[in-house]
Amino acid sequence: MGLKENWWRFNYHTLRLGFIPVAKRALLLRSSSEGEIPNIRPIMLAPVHRTSADVFAIAEASKEFVSFVSTDSFGHNKLINFVQKTWTTAIGTVIWHEAGIDNPRKRAVELAKDVEDRLDRRLITAAFTQGEYQFDTVESIEEGLIGLLKRYETRHLKQKGHELRIPIVPVGIEYNRGGRGLQQSTVGRWIEKWIPFTPNWTIPALRTRITVRYGKAHYFEGQTPRDLAEEVMKEAAELSRIPYEA
Repeated sequence: MGLKENWWRFNYHTLRLGFIPVAKRALLLRSSSEGEIPNIRPIMLAPVHRTSADVFAIAEASKEFVSFVSTDSFGHNKLINFVQKTWTTAIGTVIWHEAGIDNPRKRAVELAKDVEDRLDRRLITAAFTQGEYQFDTVESIEEGLIGLLKRYETRHLKQKGHELRIPIVPVGIEYNRGGRGLQQSTVGRWIEKWIPFTPNWTIPALRTRITVRYGKAHYFEGQTPRDLAEEVMKEAAELSRIPYEA
């Protein structure tokens, strides 16, 4: 564990222990979890992506350092984008430079290098395999990062002479406000619209109950990355109590 990783962990747990309890109290949120992350490292989590609270819900549920993969297209304005990118990088997030690097091949190389660095460090990595927010359904699959895992396993076997199998764990996130499912915060939408420099976040409504559920570990068993991504995200949708329509 190097200095950089210690810095990530310090910032991550400062956020988890400092910001999340305040946010939960302010929004009157309740949270719980079902199941657990297998004690295998490295490991990849494949959660659904429904709101900006997803990252914080997983951090709260796991109590562990999780390195997420995020795009740099945060939206809103240049100042807020800069602050968000700086802060997310400081907590160990892998930034996929969707807009920041013009050359698509260079973007892919940079992303692979950063994700593989986390795998080399034997960390928990989390990738939103849908690729974008989808509030009440799983409508798309981006299998690129799962394909990256397959290439990493193959290269590891060639270089090290022994097999490394990385588990991929589907993660469901259920938002429920009085039996009405996911509802967005009207206050949050008003703030975003009328107060300058507010982050472009999607926030659950007051008194929402958030349940994080971990599924069974999936491994490559001869499937294509696309097939495995579909298996994982079907289970993640089921754990979230939302339909799978990809």
